[in-house]
Amino acid sequence: MALHPLLPAAVLIGALLPVQFALNSALTGFTHSPAATASVSYGVGLLALGLGLGWVHRGQIPFVRLRGAPGWSFLGGVVGSAYVIGSVVLTRLLGTGLAVSLVIAAQVGAGLMLDHFGWFGTVRRPMNRTRTLALALLLAALGLQVW
Repeated sequence: MALHPLLPAAVLIGALLPVQFALNSALTGFTHSPAATASVSYGVGLLALGLGLGWVHRGQIPFVRLRGAPGWSFLGGVVGSAYVIGSVVLTRLLGTGLAVSLVIAAQVGAGLMLDHFGWFGTVRRPMNRTRTLALALLLAALGLQVW
């Protein structure tokens, strides 16, 4: 079985997660507020995204396409804000390694559920023995770290 060509990109993107946790945790040392840190983080991200969209779409960002989107699909920013605030608190209390491990285990579990049930428009990919074993091994590794 050939490996998917995007696996290296996924690994690189995944490696950004602990970096984000650490950067936001460091910033909280100056803001003294996880919510303020999340606001600054999202503000800087919004600026970067705006510049990127302007460059990619040559100043003609296709906002008109949003008209048909269901209301619930706009909640990603709310979920992301809760995620950033939670990651700041967890990193400062538990350390980067454990915080990231717990978040990754929860992400895999939630991702498998989203796939299994096809929630939020995802392609349905039912649970099977391989996915169940992968989740069990991940949880076992997490248990070793906590223990």
